[in-house]
Amino acid sequence: MNSPKPALTPPNAKPRRSRLIRWGIEIALLLAVFFLIQAWNAPKLPDTHLPPLIGQTLDGKSIDSRDTQGRPLIVHIWAEWCPVCRLELAGMAELARDTPVMSIAWKSGDDAAMRRFLAQEKIDMPVINDPSGQLVAPLGIKAVPLHLIVDASGRIHFVETGYTTPWGLRARVWWVEHFGGAMPTNGT
Repeated sequence: MNSPKPALTPPNAKPRRSRLIRWGIEIALLLAVFFLIQAWNAPKLPDTHLPPLIGQTLDGKSIDSRDTQGRPLIVHIWAEWCPVCRLELAGMAELARDTPVMSIAWKSGDDAAMRRFLAQEKIDMPVINDPSGQLVAPLGIKAVPLHLIVDASGRIHFVETGYTTPWGLRARVWWVEHFGGAMPTNGT
């Protein structure tokens, strides 16, 4: 009598392998869609230099994007109504304690509403309110949050739309300080 030979591979190995391949393809497609959306949302700037952004913070101080004291500047454009912006706002406030950040609230209501919002969220950093969007109109914003890393001469090295971490921004600022050029990213 012939007895069946034992299988060299478990009977469920092929379904598991095909499932892993399918998951890998799905993850790759999701990442591709994510990066395509990031690229589409990034504004198309007229050149690589930041147009002068001059405004007054909610506490009355004048801020000029050209006054960087020789250091790179993070231009952070966000909106009170944007859930992703709210998620990263506390981290941006922490970053602004030791890194030059120009924080601009875009189309988020009047000054009184912005002050209430910042107090409610316990955000302590200088914020310029741009209720009409006029200040940042030259940037051609399509989505927020938007982060620009600008060197001391006003040249834009990074443009990033969407959530980012303070450490990611610190790394980009460090790169600009030490190498002066853009790191490989989805920005310019």
